[in-house]
Amino acid sequence: MAFENHKDVISRNAFEKHTMKNAWRAPLTMISVLLVDDHSMVRDGFRQLLESGGAIDVCGEADCGETGFGEYFRLKPDLMILDLNLPGESGLATLRRVISRDPLAKVLALSMYDEPSIVLRALDCGARGYLSKSASHTELLDAVSAVSQGRPYLEPRLQEMMMDRTMSERNPVQALTAREFEVFTMLAVGKSVQDISGLLHLSSKTVGAHHTSIMKKLELKNSAQLARLALIWGLVRL
Repeated sequence: MAFENHKDVISRNAFEKHTMKNAWRAPLTMISVLLVDDHSMVRDGFRQLLESGGAIDVCGEADCGETGFGEYFRLKPDLMILDLNLPGESGLATLRRVISRDPLAKVLALSMYDEPSIVLRALDCGARGYLSKSASHTELLDAVSAVSQGRPYLEPRLQEMMMDRTMSERNPVQALTAREFEVFTMLAVGKSVQDISGLLHLSSKTVGAHHTSIMKKLELKNSAQLARLALIWGLVRL
């Protein structure tokens, strides 16, 4: 299901302009990161890159999903960077376990694959962002910054791929009322019902009713699917 015309989707020029405007800016507070990847050289490279700016602390590393799961709850980092292609317990299985125990966990999925079906599965499992290993250093830093702040992130190249794939479909979000769409975009960037209630000056009960209506109209089961939908259609800022 898709927009009625191509202009309703983020245009290439607008997207490129947005990307340039949102170059990496170091946050004011240190971001703690847990790296989970089975290749020590990859972890070493990521550590050097992430810590080079002085705003990110790689507080821990793990070479498999089982260890990564334990280290996440022991270290309680701001963000977990999780390779999906792990030996033993897969990255997706680890992701599901982490999100099941901590639904608010901020996980950036990392993979050598950029197949849309894999991207969608990771987002459905609860990843707040997805990055391919072919992404640039700047994109990695942008992703860490966004996800650590609770905002969803999809590598720009992958976002365009996902949008192209669904261009012939009608956008399901068109079924929402103006107020529901406003609530939808806030939910998509991680705001709670209480947060939205304060921002829109509505009661929590009213916002909750909008939330329920949105999930029903869009046939969504959870917040991960809602964030995924917003990312695919470019309805939230990266």
